[in-house]
Amino acid sequence: MVGKGKIVSNYKEIDLEAFIENHLVTKNDYIKRDYHSYNKELCLDEELLFKFLEASQKEKLEELKNRIGTDYKKQFTKRLFKKIAKDGIVNILRSGISENGIKFDLIYDKPQTSHNPQTIKLYNDNIFSVTRQLHYSTKNNNSLDMVIFINGIPIITIELKNELTNQNVYNAMEQYKNDRDTREELFKFGRCIVHFAVDSELIYMTTKLNGKKTFFLPFNKGLNAGRGDIGLPTGAGNPVNNNGVKTAYLWENIFQKATLTKLLKNYVQMIGDKLIFPRYHQFDVVNMLLQDSKLNGAGKRYLIQHSAGSGKSNSISWLAHQLTGLHNDNNELVFDSIIVVTDRTVLDKQIQDNIKQFYHRKGIVEPITKGSKQLRESLEEGKKIIISTIQKFPYIVEDIGNLKSKNFAIIIDEAHSSQSGTTAQKLGEAIRLKEDDELTDEDKIVEIIKNKKLQSNASYFAFTATPKPKTMELFGKKIIYEDEEKYIPFHLYSMKQAIEEGFILDVLLNYTTYKSYYHLETAISENPKYDKKRANAKLKKYVESNEVAIAKKAEIMIDHFNTHTKKKIKNQAKAMVVTSSRENAIRYYFAFKRYLKSINSPFIPLVAFSSEIEVDGVKYTESALNGVSETKLKETFKEDKYKFLIVANKYQTGFDEPLLHTMYVDKKLGGVSAVQTLSRLNRTMPNKEDTFVMDFYNSHEDIQEAFSKFYETTYLKEKTDPNKIFDLMDSLNDFRIYTLNDIDEFASKIINNAKENEIHPILDRAKVEFETRGDDEQIDFIQKTKSFLRLYSFLSQILTYESIELEKLYIFLKKLSSKIKPKTSEDLAKGIIDNVDFDSYRVQLDKKEDISLTGDGELTPSTTDGTTILPEPELDLLSNILELFNERFGDIDWGEDDKIKRALDNISEDVISDKEFIKSTKNADKQNMRITFDKVLEEKFQDIIETNFLLFQRFNDDSEFKDFISTKMFEYVNYNIQREQGK
Repeated sequence: MVGKGKIVSNYKEIDLEAFIENHLVTKNDYIKRDYHSYNKELCLDEELLFKFLEASQKEKLEELKNRIGTDYKKQFTKRLFKKIAKDGIVNILRSGISENGIKFDLIYDKPQTSHNPQTIKLYNDNIFSVTRQLHYSTKNNNSLDMVIFINGIPIITIELKNELTNQNVYNAMEQYKNDRDTREELFKFGRCIVHFAVDSELIYMTTKLNGKKTFFLPFNKGLNAGRGDIGLPTGAGNPVNNNGVKTAYLWENIFQKATLTKLLKNYVQMIGDKLIFPRYHQFDVVNMLLQDSKLNGAGKRYLIQHSAGSGKSNSISWLAHQLTGLHNDNNELVFDSIIVVTDRTVLDKQIQDNIKQFYHRKGIVEPITKGSKQLRESLEEGKKIIISTIQKFPYIVEDIGNLKSKNFAIIIDEAHSSQSGTTAQKLGEAIRLKEDDELTDEDKIVEIIKNKKLQSNASYFAFTATPKPKTMELFGKKIIYEDEEKYIPFHLYSMKQAIEEGFILDVLLNYTTYKSYYHLETAISENPKYDKKRANAKLKKYVESNEVAIAKKAEIMIDHFNTHTKKKIKNQAKAMVVTSSRENAIRYYFAFKRYLKSINSPFIPLVAFSSEIEVDGVKYTESALNGVSETKLKETFKEDKYKFLIVANKYQTGFDEPLLHTMYVDKKLGGVSAVQTLSRLNRTMPNKEDTFVMDFYNSHEDIQEAFSKFYETTYLKEKTDPNKIFDLMDSLNDFRIYTLNDIDEFASKIINNAKENEIHPILDRAKVEFETRGDDEQIDFIQKTKSFLRLYSFLSQILTYESIELEKLYIFLKKLSSKIKPKTSEDLAKGIIDNVDFDSYRVQLDKKEDISLTGDGELTPSTTDGTTILPEPELDLLSNILELFNERFGDIDWGEDDKIKRALDNISEDVISDKEFIKSTKNADKQNMRITFDKVLEEKFQDIIETNFLLFQRFNDDSEFKDFISTKMFEYVNYNIQREQGK
């Protein structure tokens, strides 16, 4: 009691039930039903079922009655019960049911156009109803809070909880798991579409009740509700609803007749033993794209920033399917063909499989497998859904003149990789509106420019988890924020939300970094001078690629794997080693093989790199080292004996192997590359509870900066300043390497397909002039040329005007750049590696802690003007260079265990001091001296068995190592003997 006569409500679940029921009946035009109207044996509301059939298919029902007799209803409902049990509710609703040769539809979709009044009438004949406290069992009096029916058939069950009674959505899920017996007909798989657990804060769903093993997925908006607004918080859950409870969208939006019908007919799928119901953000993004396309027609651009774990493949499939039949309010088809551009064969197959669910005829999906001719024919014939790879688009010919009346929807999978410039231009060339008039040279130039633009008869739907600045500017939504123009995604499902909802794992937990320390010594008595900057770069590469350093890091990796990773995912866990170069990948591969063999491990490493490479005089290919073809490597890696995949610029994007648990990084990572590479680990699977990264190269701060851009909202700070391209043009013209007449003449010849003997003289004149310039000027010109070509390739797609001067310069420089090269400057650090020894190496733990992220997702466009100034080489003594290098990379106390060279130095000194050896080689030639040396060396290595067994073992077991060590030590010993003897 609060005050006289005032009683505070208890706010029980029944109140929320009544509130939802009232909304469905009064706002959504549902029929309120009592549980007594439900047939528990048949799982049907028979009265509403036949009311629907009488309204929509009366003649068929009369014919059925004539064929069967008065018992027709009983026979029909029994058959319907059995068919749903056998084929599942999804297939029955989509395909209908036949009884005694008469086909009945059980639901009618909302028509795309208003042309046919009969289809509108049939849609309106659908009967939606809701029953509270449905007593579903013939064995007990248990009841469900709410059940949604369509045409008398139950499709959705709901368990409601109210936090004000100390019950929440998690209690609802437990109720489904513990109290809903899957032997009950209503709870058998395929009988209903989806089961919702709901409270006023959150919604979870499942399509398969399986007792305590039931797996629920979130059906929540996310804190940002799909919006990519700057500063808007993101993450799991639902935003505050100023007009009601947070979860009201379920009954206010999802349970609307049109929405629910759309979900049943165009989203829900039964694939094998899986029933797929879209997550909220998947339905939301597709629905928003369809609504915007219907309103605005072709010619729009959309950036969809959906994190890994968002179910992007399904979203693309649902979008492609529904765009094929999209009509505007004037009943006009919006798009003639849907083109899906992807590099993922899995998406190709998934789209085809998904589309088969919605159509009963072949030929809807046309995968391009036979090259540009098939692609061109598919476009011309108006195939509904065309799937092509990024690589095939540049081969589309420019003379597809009959496409001017067609509109296209182009869905781009992983837009950051496919839309750097030329691919988008080629897309434009294939679909742009063409004119047939005679063209002047100027007209042709304008035509070329227009070809590069994103065309008005095509809409672009670009999906990516990690948009780059150019991708954001090309496809992003332009807004005004704090009086400045910025670009944001059309729809956002953030990395933060994906992690919090459990669809991907957080790869930044327990992020572990190691630091390497090196000590180099001079190997010669002289003290020459070298270019300090180049020398340091060469020394860094030398120590990172040194076999001893790689071997030690390989041991740390393997020991960690055996101690920690091996037992993960029920002993199925695998690891990836990310290396900085193909050469290092091969060195790691052999280091892994040696150490795994030395500890009698059954595991075998695999290596992945492109093309053929020569290392230490031996040529290697990926397939030769692995013993399997490149195309079979992914499947081979799944085998249990292959636990390590060592990569060099391969499998760092698009490689989805859930068994990957651990990553060992020995490569500089930054920006999008860091996110994509480390995200190879984040795929979830049963029994995979965490991931692990051991990084030998990058700091916690480096990785934090890279991930923060894409953790929550990503936006572009400002658009590219178009004046930059004109400034670059002026700067290039100021070099006077070519004349404006050269550009005009060259462009004219190119666009009119002149022969090569007419083109090269113009380029050669410019080349001769280029070669008269100094080193700095040549490099500056080349860098500005590259900047111009990159920037114009991008800007030409989005500028609202055509600049003939820019296009002609682009045509000229594109060809000239392939003919000119700067003078090779003298390498003032040449030979430094031959004059140093790798004295000591240590790698030790630096930091192990979680990397926390904030939502600093601001991207900035490139600001470079292409200017390059070569610094004057700073010469310094070798001793000073080594001292500074050791200070920077070896700033620790060196212990005896770190002296990897000490044992070898001791053996060398022993050989030099061996009087018998000196005597026997005094007058011998170098070849015979080497033979004697090898015998003595074998004996000396016997002496270190107890003091350095691993070195002794490596020397005896590894012939390559033995030959390398013997040769280096012989050269050292011979040099010192010759010096002692005064030769």
